Amino acid sequence: MLVGYCSQHRVDTLNLEHSVLEEASDCGKQVPEQAVRTLLGAFLFRGDDVFKPVRVLSGGEKSRLVLAKLLLNPPNFLLMDEPTTHLDMASIEALIRALQQYEGTLLFISHDVYFIKSIATSVLHVRGGLLTFYPGDYDYYLEKTGTESAAAGLVADGKTDARAAVAGSGPKVREQKRLEADARQSRFRAKQEFERNLSTIEQRIQELELRQKELTSVLEEPERYENSVRPAEASRELTSVTQELDALSVQWERLVEIGQDNVA
Repeated sequence: MLVGYCSQHRVDTLNLEHSVLEEASDCGKQVPEQAVRTLLGAFLFRGDDVFKPVRVLSGGEKSRLVLAKLLLNPPNFLLMDEPTTHLDMASIEALIRALQQYEGTLLFISHDVYFIKSIATSVLHVRGGLLTFYPGDYDYYLEKTGTESAAAGLVADGKTDARAAVAGSGPKVREQKRLEADARQSRFRAKQEFERNLSTIEQRIQELELRQKELTSVLEEPERYENSVRPAEASRELTSVTQELDALSVQWERLVEIGQDNVA
């Protein structure tokens, strides 16, 4: 089993003379540059940011780089001590997205309730030398312990209490991740289909509105169009165009309402 550890002092392991790209690539195995840059992009190092010297990075940027480097060569079992230290909200979101794709077993200690709720699939409560395992997420832990609030779940008797949260692997969790990925893909396809249908209707509405304007002009000033459409023909076509336009407008409104409820 390959074990990885990410401590609160993780930034001390970085080579300050490397660029971001060089340091990330120095992860213990050969990784194609494009794959390295893709993961760095997920951790908010985009474009020319990858060529910045490590020494000029902020504390939060260095933390993000360490985490990206760790996930380029992910261990089977990953230990993380306060992984959100020095990270802003955007960086925490990037870390959460990356860890949700991690297929190994993750054991982390954190006092960040949002992070715990987003990642943990079970909770270990360590207090007075005793360890209690709760086989559910943080909300399950709060329910079973009768804790009044999410923040209160991090302390006991007014003092900081030890918590270890686990995002496990194994068949059950892998199946859960697969189902979640399938659900995300299904929502994505539904959104794409919704946008295609909406675009088709909007394009047709624009065409009809333009034709409606042309036909109205024929009826208002027939002498200008005596060599093209005759007024009687224009009147009949205008009626047809208006009816189709009314029907499409209703369809458009219904589609937008459904889209806001289901695929937004």
